[in-house]
Amino acid sequence: MKRTLNGLLKLTRFDEYVFFVVVTTLLGVASAGGRVDWRFLVVLLANWTAVGYAFMINDIEDAPDDALSSKKINRNPVSAGLITPKTARLWTFIVGAISAVLFALLGTWPFLFGLLSLILGFLYSYRGVRLKTIAFLDVLSHCLMLAGLQYLTGYFTYTTVLVRNWLWPFLFVVCISIYGELYNEIRDFEGDQAAQLRHTAIILGSRTSHILMLSILMLGVLSGIVSFLFINLIPFWVFIVMTILAILFLFPQVIKLRRGNSSIEIQNAFQKPLQQAAALALLLQFLVPWLDQLFHLGLF
Repeated sequence: MKRTLNGLLKLTRFDEYVFFVVVTTLLGVASAGGRVDWRFLVVLLANWTAVGYAFMINDIEDAPDDALSSKKINRNPVSAGLITPKTARLWTFIVGAISAVLFALLGTWPFLFGLLSLILGFLYSYRGVRLKTIAFLDVLSHCLMLAGLQYLTGYFTYTTVLVRNWLWPFLFVVCISIYGELYNEIRDFEGDQAAQLRHTAIILGSRTSHILMLSILMLGVLSGIVSFLFINLIPFWVFIVMTILAILFLFPQVIKLRRGNSSIEIQNAFQKPLQQAAALALLLQFLVPWLDQLFHLGLF
């Protein structure tokens, strides 16, 4: 039983997206002028389970291939034998169903965007379609199901009207997600090329893909600067907290870096600390005023 539970927890790969989902969701909530109420927790849970569903489908569908790779066999709980494919499919269906119910509680638009996220999560990895192996559709589906649609569910949970400044934070999360997809494809380039996959990086080539990845990252950074500094999406104190947390989280990673590290290794070291800093700061943006009002602290 313990082995199965460990396998199911590993199948969700929760640690790989927990912070980024907070960022994408809460940027949508902030853009809509949302606040902490029952919907705040529900939309986070809905997006967490939707992304978890996509990751679970991915490992189930990739298990036969991962079983042939010494690097991947133990990372995938299905190929490692921690859980059976049947058990994995059952719990993946349950997670997807829970996510759909949570989206339905939030209203029509969050449900529609959430349902689209679940559909893309399935088609992205399902061997009958496998969007992740189709050039350009891999990037489009990835940035929607793992960023853009989360932002939109968070946004439309609190409003049904598109305000003027909704686009900049949307571009920010989408660009960062595209960067992440291209980063993964470049990281796995040699193995995927040997397996005769035809995703975007393979079609464009390693060098062109790397240039595109960095260009998309720069566009994402620009959109983030506009979102955070020029349209008052987050208060200045939150930005200060985010900066301090980023420095604290990045410092251990900087110490570990060596002169011979590749650009991909350097980028990998910076990704998660920045996600953690942004996620915690955005949570504080909502929780501190809520606690202030709840306990009459007089901070705001």
